[in-house]
Amino acid sequence: MLTNCSKLMFLKKTNVISILLFIIISILLAPSVFGNQKYNSFKNDYVEISFINAWKTKQGSLFALFIKMKENWKTYWRYPGESGFSPEFKLLTDKNLKKIKIYWPTPKVFYENETIINGYNNDLILPILFLKNKNESQVEFEIELTMGFCEDICIPIKFLLNSKYAVKSSEKLNRMISHSLKNTPKELLSSKKLVTCDVKKIGSKIILISKFDNNFFSNKNNIDHLILEYKDDQVWFSETKKLSNKNYIAQIKSIEEENFLLNKSKIKYTIITKSGGFQINGCKSNYN
Repeated sequence: MLTNCSKLMFLKKTNVISILLFIIISILLAPSVFGNQKYNSFKNDYVEISFINAWKTKQGSLFALFIKMKENWKTYWRYPGESGFSPEFKLLTDKNLKKIKIYWPTPKVFYENETIINGYNNDLILPILFLKNKNESQVEFEIELTMGFCEDICIPIKFLLNSKYAVKSSEKLNRMISHSLKNTPKELLSSKKLVTCDVKKIGSKIILISKFDNNFFSNKNNIDHLILEYKDDQVWFSETKKLSNKNYIAQIKSIEEENFLLNKSKIKYTIITKSGGFQINGCKSNYN
């Protein structure tokens, strides 16, 4: 299964009421939604989705999801925040497929009932690169994709992505896909030491303290919002808060409540600024 956030994370991070609502709505709506839809397209009263075959690359084939939502509706980024559920990609069949690379545009941040949600509203174009094993052969696949769309409540939708039946793109759509690719967070090398971090225990809580470079993250690169992820479902972060200047703290949580080891190279920072998004993989200690 190809997924950006496991169901285990979903259970850990979503309150009980949200889980129960999600299960009930899934049972009531998912069969009709999934059973009546065509390959690569879906439309109802609040969302319209198309799966487009964009262009070939040396590594494989680029496709894109075009999602148009009704006013006040939204969907989630790969990491939704402390509430909600991530899009889930389930590979059903494939031929000559090596890897899938999803180019998530820099998300927007929504504040609802004192909860921070990372996601998108109005329109989302999600480029997806399907890398191939052998250069001489084409990539083929069929994927079941589950996404949540939310207004007052969240409704899950399942639909099929099939490489054979995807609509061929146009010059206009390709320009839109290219624009979305440019809107993905720019990766910054951790070796530049633009962020340093330390772990401390304060009372019963284990805290990650991150300090960002004042020179780089200023003016148009001033940090508006910080998202922390960990490349391991056993560990996650909550209650990320800004302190003075460029210092941030976040509580570290783990399935192993005691005696767990935090690997700083597995921390992923997504930094949202007025000039766009940045991504840093890993952080150095202040003492390095």
